Amino acid sequence: REFEGEEEYLEILGITREQSGKYECKAANEVSSADVKQVKVTVNYPPTITESKSNEATTGRQASLKCEASAVPAPDFEWYRDDTRINSANGLEIKSTEGQSSLTVTNVTEEHYGNYTCVAANKLGVTNASLVLFSKYGRAGPMREKRQLRARLCSFALSATLQSGARLSVVLASWLCTQQQVLPETRSLD
Repeated sequence: REFEGEEEYLEILGITREQSGKYECKAANEVSSADVKQVKVTVNYPPTITESKSNEATTGRQASLKCEASAVPAPDFEWYRDDTRINSANGLEIKSTEGQSSLTVTNVTEEHYGNYTCVAANKLGVTNASLVLFSKYGRAGPMREKRQLRARLCSFALSATLQSGARLSVVLASWLCTQQQVLPETRSLD
């Protein structure tokens, strides 16, 4: 945009974060070469979570949850589990760089499965995202999957034998999920 006069200025009304960047002011006349000055315009804004990713984890392995946020000034991150702030200790490691943070569990146990909250904050605002560290076997981890598999394998056997006097006796036997056999039960049907 060109201006005429001695005191010109550029006013940006309703500036948005997309208008951040370098702006150039150039003054020229017929007497000397142009004088050029640059100014960097920074638009501050509160954090917005741009990406958060829940993660599947295997007991005994390492797993991470990641959270990214856009903000100026850059956000500070905090992690929470059930309203309790998490610090890097006891097998948990938090790493935060400008705009992103990760929570790493070095050796996942069943107690690590559940909901986590990533909080991003700067002087203009706070935002958060919920993430889940989950097991591919369900909420309770691989032990639950083994119990479910065992339950699916439970079966009932029915056998019938014809005894003298034309009475039918039915023998019921079952295999419990705990892998303990139940003694056969005999019922007479008249």
